[in-house]
Amino acid sequence: MLTKPGKLPCSRAASLLHMRLVLALIAGSAPASVLGGFAVTTEGTMGQPQRPTAVSTARPTEVQPKLPQTIAGWKRAGPTRRIETAAIFEYMDGAGELYLSYRFDHLEVIEYRSDTEGDILVELYWMGSSDDAFGLLSGDWGGEAVQLSPTAGAGRDPFPRALYGSGLLRVWSDDLYARILATRESTATRGAVLALGRAITEGRRSPRPPLLATVLPVNVKPGLGARADRLCFLRSHLVLNSVYFLSQRDMLDLGPSVEAVFVPYELSPGGGHKGTVKVLVVRYGASAIARQALAGFRATYLAHTGSEGGTESGAERIEDGWVAYRVVGRSLALVFEGPDRDVAVALLEAVASCLTDAEVSNE
Repeated sequence: MLTKPGKLPCSRAASLLHMRLVLALIAGSAPASVLGGFAVTTEGTMGQPQRPTAVSTARPTEVQPKLPQTIAGWKRAGPTRRIETAAIFEYMDGAGELYLSYRFDHLEVIEYRSDTEGDILVELYWMGSSDDAFGLLSGDWGGEAVQLSPTAGAGRDPFPRALYGSGLLRVWSDDLYARILATRESTATRGAVLALGRAITEGRRSPRPPLLATVLPVNVKPGLGARADRLCFLRSHLVLNSVYFLSQRDMLDLGPSVEAVFVPYELSPGGGHKGTVKVLVVRYGASAIARQALAGFRATYLAHTGSEGGTESGAERIEDGWVAYRVVGRSLALVFEGPDRDVAVALLEAVASCLTDAEVSNE
């Protein structure tokens, strides 16, 4: 019997390697399967998830980071460089498209130099929204979770806002995604990098994670729990294929106006199965668009099963396991690689129930 779900604050072959490396360029490290310093629970609630509320699209005047001219033994080397959208590919080779997929606005680059400790590079990526900055951080939850502000998300954050590893600090601060990279790692550089992180986040707002990242079930039934340390918030076909390859073409009509979250659910061997079942939820601008996306998905991904268009919920068996699908309001919920129909449908029903609650609360 399906237990009442808690709330989650929510491969294929070598063709994925390039995209995973692009994600690693942004994160500064290889994708990690275990989130350092991040407590993952499989029942109850993840942190203190908020009751979903309507989100205003208005962006208040933000506090601009005030970076010092000197910090410890480092001095700023020249003025701030500003990189606009059109020049992003000139600044970086290979990762520009990924930033653009999260509604990139512009980049500010600041360099610090030391005669004895190496250089520190500060990159401030200004994004379309806090959700977009969160999405960039969610590309890799690896590293040590660090608290840069004593109040940012205190007592209610299900996800880290800053991660440190190998001289690199990655920060989600409202609509700002920051990377601070030291060319050498030492006690002194770690202190300077973290101090710069605190300077960047000081006085800035700390919005909660995207709604879709907070409303999915944590524990669906014994032996089936979410891997929140592998959750990825995304908007684009490129990012989706980097975490779970579906197709070379965009069969789900993803894009800047779409929100989506991918999260694996781990099967415990004690439950009779092992491995992971994958969940993808895509939230569109209207229910009609969600239904249209499902029709396109069934006509392509499930074409060989003989699945016919028209229904808004169902389950089909393919080579990789069971696929289950349902339209919930303006969201499309998909389950992949279910070991059997019962598991796939149980997970889909739990996800759909949480989405329905979110839809009602958002009205």
